[in-house]
Amino acid sequence: MSLRSRSYDVLPALSVRRRELRHSLRRVTVAWMFGVVWMSCTSGDQVRAFCRMLGFNDFAFGLMGALPFLASLGQLLAAEFIERTGLRKHLFIPLALVHRLLWLVVAAVPLVLGPGYLAVTVVLAILAASNFLGQASSPAWVTWMGDLIPRRIRGRYFARRTQASQAVQVVAVIVLSVFLDHATSSGRVESLAGQGRLMWTICIIFAIGAIFGAIDILVFWRIREVLPPHGPQASAAPRAGESWWQALRGSLADLLIHPLKDRIFRNFVSYGAVVTFTMTVSGWYFWRYSTEGLGFSKLGTNCLFMVIGPLAGTVTAKWWGRLQDRWGRRPVLILSTLGAAISLLPWFFMSRAVTTPAFLVDTINWISAHLGMLWGARDLHIVGPTSPVVAYLLASLGCVIGGSAWTGVGLAQTGMILGFSDSRGGSKFVAACSVLMGIGGVVGGLVGGAVAQSLEFMQSHPIVLGPLKWNNWHVTFAMSLLARLLSLAWLNRMPDPGARTVRSMLRYWSASTYNNYFSFLSHPLRIFGWGQGKVEDDRRRPRQ
Repeated sequence: MSLRSRSYDVLPALSVRRRELRHSLRRVTVAWMFGVVWMSCTSGDQVRAFCRMLGFNDFAFGLMGALPFLASLGQLLAAEFIERTGLRKHLFIPLALVHRLLWLVVAAVPLVLGPGYLAVTVVLAILAASNFLGQASSPAWVTWMGDLIPRRIRGRYFARRTQASQAVQVVAVIVLSVFLDHATSSGRVESLAGQGRLMWTICIIFAIGAIFGAIDILVFWRIREVLPPHGPQASAAPRAGESWWQALRGSLADLLIHPLKDRIFRNFVSYGAVVTFTMTVSGWYFWRYSTEGLGFSKLGTNCLFMVIGPLAGTVTAKWWGRLQDRWGRRPVLILSTLGAAISLLPWFFMSRAVTTPAFLVDTINWISAHLGMLWGARDLHIVGPTSPVVAYLLASLGCVIGGSAWTGVGLAQTGMILGFSDSRGGSKFVAACSVLMGIGGVVGGLVGGAVAQSLEFMQSHPIVLGPLKWNNWHVTFAMSLLARLLSLAWLNRMPDPGARTVRSMLRYWSASTYNNYFSFLSHPLRIFGWGQGKVEDDRRRPRQ
């Protein structure tokens, strides 16, 4: 039986409703619970430590950050395949399954090759293949879920799914980080020879993550394929003397070139490419600076980027949504991009040499001691006078601001993309958006890696200003900050039908803030009757 017959004949469904729909949605949610564990195992500080022990330099880290965006080309091929054949389920499952299981191969690299240039090359090649397969499976999953999940409950369903997944992610990150800190030998160089137990712990975590990720994909096998409302498009016949590959290449070129004729789309994609550049130009160097520069533990670093930031985004997501509905997408993009730029400022004022105030050490240890009593550790003290508590608080402030700001950017970008998708040829705009913005991510990773590697001498000869020391990683932070501010130039010229100006939004906020605080401060005066006589005199005074 052919692949097409399995998808359309064995599990045909015009729609899934009632009890079967509830079971299907429950399976999608349960599947992502396994997927969140996979994501927690294959991201975070354990990836940085694994790569460092294999011999990654700064350029290799930059290249690794660029791979997911370079692999976005797989979405174009998958979108073209789906439009021509209508297949989704039996395209998504094998591609995504191999994408997850490739982390078993990554975990085996230290055992087979050991550290060195060959191991670095092999890991980058495996991650490139994994990212490509993951990107290629994405359009199939999105379109499949779009036909499966009714539009009327889509927002509520994904909101609840996100809340459940974040609870699992917090628990997974904390448990994994505790194991990683326990396996780390203090005082030893971060290498395979000095941290052998840590390396094998990370490899086991990668293997567990691959298994959980595979279970996530296999759960979808019991979910029925849903026929799209429109059938697959007829494959365009090639012209005389033109091969099928040439016809496909021309079709893919049309996907990228046609949307760029729209001026609004050009400005939006230019902004998106620059913002994506800012994420990858300094991406992995935040992790390196946190652990190798500031001395944060793996638990502290993972909580910083994978718990504190996402929770801040979750708390403020509803506020960003209301702001977008009232004022439009462009003002939200401008405000949130400014917030993303401000979130970088604390990283320039962190230092491990700053002494932690005694009252802060005592307060934190008092809390940790009382929490430790829950599992019998009465004298649990997690910080000392030399612990970089001040630096961690500054980093937490940056992650709170950044987590909230990037949530606003993501919501407004999604609103813009949905607006383009509603127009004629909307699928072309959506596909082109992912690929063209990904170009910024590729360039950012390569440029950041090249700059950090060329300025590696600043690790031993940093710029010193009092207790502050700025090295090559701070150069990438500065590049990211400058690019975030420059991205506002495209937003300033980008029309957004129905949106109001940022100036009117700020004027409204200032007036509302003044009225609220003035009423709050004058409330005690009104209680005791102060100023009432003057108010009555003003009322009795005849108008002229």
